[in-house]
Amino acid sequence: MKYMMTNRAMTMHLEEGFEMLMGYDVVFFGEEHDSRIAHEAELIMLTELAKRDSNLVLALEMFERDVQGFLDSYLQGTIPEDRFLDLARPWQNYERDYRPLVELAKTRGLPVIAANVPRRAAAAVAAANAVSPEVAGEDGRYFPSEFHFDSEEYHDRFVAQVEGMPHSLPMKGFDVEALFKAQVLKDAVMAASLEPFLGRRIFFCCGRFHSDFHLGIPYQLARNHPELKIAVVVCAESLMELPMQDCSRIADFIWIDE
Repeated sequence: MKYMMTNRAMTMHLEEGFEMLMGYDVVFFGEEHDSRIAHEAELIMLTELAKRDSNLVLALEMFERDVQGFLDSYLQGTIPEDRFLDLARPWQNYERDYRPLVELAKTRGLPVIAANVPRRAAAAVAAANAVSPEVAGEDGRYFPSEFHFDSEEYHDRFVAQVEGMPHSLPMKGFDVEALFKAQVLKDAVMAASLEPFLGRRIFFCCGRFHSDFHLGIPYQLARNHPELKIAVVVCAESLMELPMQDCSRIADFIWIDE
C-alpha cells in the first residue's frame, strides 16, 4: 500500500497528495540512490504530475551540465539512445533506475534538465579549496554569480556526514572545509540550472542530502527566489534512524510504501 503523509502527520491517498503537490512550483524528491522504493516512487510521481501538468519539467542530479546538449538531442530524436549514452556519462544504475524517467519524459515531450556541475569541476574546487570559475577552467561557465554558504545547519550536517565515512574513501584525503565548498558548488549549480524554467512546475530528483530539511539545492534556490513555493518529498525508510525532532523537519511530504 502506497500513501503520503505531511510533516504534520496527516496521511492521505496518493491522489490527494498529488493534488496538494500541484500547489508548489518546485517539487524535490530526495532519494537514497540504491532504494528501489524511492525509484518506483519517482516514476509514479513523474507520471502523475505530468498527467496534471503537461508543461512539467524534469530535473536530474544524475546528469551534468555539459551533457545537456546530448540529452536534448536524444529527447528530440536526433541521436539514437546508444549514441546518447556514449556521450552523456550516465550513472551505473541508469538503465534500471533513471532510464524510465527519461523515457517517460521523452514520450510526453517534457524537457529534462541535466542539473549537476561536472564532477571534474567539483573536484577542482575541492583540491583548490576555493570556489572560483578560474579553478574550473571551461566548466566555470556553469558557476552562478552567487553562492550561499551561510547555513550553519547544512555545514554541521555535512561535516558530520563526512566524519562518519570510512577512512578508505577518497574524500577523506581532502580538507572537510574544501569538500563543503564543493558541496555548495553542486547545490548552487543545480539550483541555477532551473533558472530558464522557473515559470513552469519542476520535478527534481536528487540524492536526499541535497534536499533534506530544505537545505542544499532548495536553500540556494529559495535564497535567490524567495517567492517560490518549494516542496521536499522523502521516503519513510529514510526516517528510520533520525532523531524524533528531525522527522517533522526533513521534508514536507513523506512517501510511505507498506
